[in-house]
Amino acid sequence: MSRRVLPLLVAAALRAGPLAAQLPAFVGSAELGLSRQHFAANFQGGSESLSGALMYGQAGVALRPVSIAVTYAQGRLASSSASATARSVVEASVMISRRVTPWLLLKAGPHVRSYSATGSTERWVMWELHAHGDEPMITGVLWAYLEGWAAVSASSNVDPGGSGARGAEAGVTLQIPGSPLRLRLAYAVDQASLKNDVRSEALQAIQVSLGLGGR
Repeated sequence: MSRRVLPLLVAAALRAGPLAAQLPAFVGSAELGLSRQHFAANFQGGSESLSGALMYGQAGVALRPVSIAVTYAQGRLASSSASATARSVVEASVMISRRVTPWLLLKAGPHVRSYSATGSTERWVMWELHAHGDEPMITGVLWAYLEGWAAVSASSNVDPGGSGARGAEAGVTLQIPGSPLRLRLAYAVDQASLKNDVRSEALQAIQVSLGLGGR
């Protein structure tokens, strides 16, 4: 190697070091889970109750200082009696998040949900703001978290249209020892309502999932 080439390579390496430190870090995450849900609706003249299971998956990427996560879920809710019509459920969300303190994460993005029965489909489109707080119970192994959200906009194709929506979730995340995998157990509840109190809906869910990356 010539004496001229070596100094050039050293200089390039010194320049690349600080430059690489400035580049954003890409960190991916994935999660697969099962959600056992109970749906209850109250409306003028009656009520209905359904339950069932949804499979869901989530994929995310962190690009400092923000992260993006896409979630998709699908399943079926049915009544134990003939008082309510069974429905297929599909929902999806795209959330952009940023950790503002070591324990607080803020999220925002669209969330869509549909309930389909023979001949009809109820659709919701919600733009949500989330606040997610987590705290280690056992450092590096077990975390507890609490998340609350509210829709800044909630629309529905059911007359007279959506009035609002909000929800909360609490759970624990376990980093499986000796593995990159993590196990999450959570309880979630959300409520949505139509204008003029024509109809209100509540959804409760127990979730268990296996994930890779993230927290």
